[in-house]
Amino acid sequence: MTSYIALKHLHMTAVALSGLFFLIRGGWLLQNSPQLQAKWVKISPHIIDTILLLSAIGLLVVGHQFPVWVHVKITLLIVYIGLGVMAFKKAKTTNQKAGFLVSAMMVYMFIISVAIAKSPLGFFS
Repeated sequence: MTSYIALKHLHMTAVALSGLFFLIRGGWLLQNSPQLQAKWVKISPHIIDTILLLSAIGLLVVGHQFPVWVHVKITLLIVYIGLGVMAFKKAKTTNQKAGFLVSAMMVYMFIISVAIAKSPLGFFS
């Protein structure tokens, strides 16, 4: 049980860092900041998200369960990543970038609500 709690705290920390850093990078994107080109800024999201993913897999293995709401979180994660790619790599205008960033953050918040509520409908259940 101790390993489950440690993994859960690691996972929640990675969730918070991932969202916070996404917001910071999104702000820099909208400002056309040269900070986005820094090597540590390009590498950090991959490190944080790898920890996030590995801790999630660890929770599933240690917990010996794979409930339906986890399937929903995985699907939403793919949507979140896609919106992030659109914002940072594909969008041309500031309005497009802002729209994709806001949409990605809405999906991020819904993923958190699904996790907290342990329901596919999140806080809407």
